[in-house]
Amino acid sequence: MSSNGRTPDASTPPSPEPLEQSRSGRIAVIAVLVALLIMWAWIWFFAPRENVDRFSERAFPEAANPICEAAHEDILALPSGRQTPTVSERAAVVREGTEIIEEMVADLEAIAYLVTDPDDASILRQWFDDWHDLHLADRWAHVERLESATPETPGEDLAFLVQDLRYGRRIDGLANVNDMEACVIPGDI
Repeated sequence: MSSNGRTPDASTPPSPEPLEQSRSGRIAVIAVLVALLIMWAWIWFFAPRENVDRFSERAFPEAANPICEAAHEDILALPSGRQTPTVSERAAVVREGTEIIEEMVADLEAIAYLVTDPDDASILRQWFDDWHDLHLADRWAHVERLESATPETPGEDLAFLVQDLRYGRRIDGLANVNDMEACVIPGDI
């Protein structure tokens, strides 16, 4: 029986709708598969392989790494948190470490002229912004908390707090991509 309640006879041609729907569906599936194949072929064979954050010239990274190495050595020479029994002693050490990093970033900015490509210079400016506006700001806020602490200040109020958890990955990522392994955020606090 047909959907309208009548029995179809042999002289009635079948409705063309299922065949057209089937053909449209196959064409759509084939189009999607071809598009995926083209996308993956482009990725495998034609997509750029270079990281967009890698500087086109190596002069800045080569000059920057020794600056960062010296700063990290100075920070490593400072007493650790376990070696500073009082909060005031820890505040003095964190202040000194922060001053070292601030000087390191200033020294890096002094050689920023070595980056001549405009796109690279823009990336470098953003990197310096992360150092200044986020990491150094967080460190100075930490120094203030430590310096204003009293013996009654709870330990959780003395923790190192960060404004944005991603800035560390951005700072370290750019340093690593450009072979400036020493120019990552120091792990002193």
